[in-house]
Amino acid sequence: MSHPAEAILEDETITEGLPDSEAGELLAWLVGLADEMEEEDQAYSQHLRRLGRQLARISSRWGVPVTDLIDLVEIAWEDPGEPARAPRPMRA
Repeated sequence: MSHPAEAILEDETITEGLPDSEAGELLAWLVGLADEMEEEDQAYSQHLRRLGRQLARISSRWGVPVTDLIDLVEIAWEDPGEPARAPRPMRA
């Protein structure tokens, strides 16, 4: 079985509709998450690829920068007891 990061990089549907710079941001984030996995987990790997495809779809359909969508997902994953991060400035 291949490493989850390899499966992410091989799945061309993840970045469908994104410009190269946005696709690179999304892939780098997903690969980083896959690399943090302590062991290979097929379900988690599939979940990351599905998440990537949905973020790409929303970004390309509505013009929301991928980095803003990633920030939103990370906020949702934060522990509510942790202090809030300072928001990054909005991008045009």
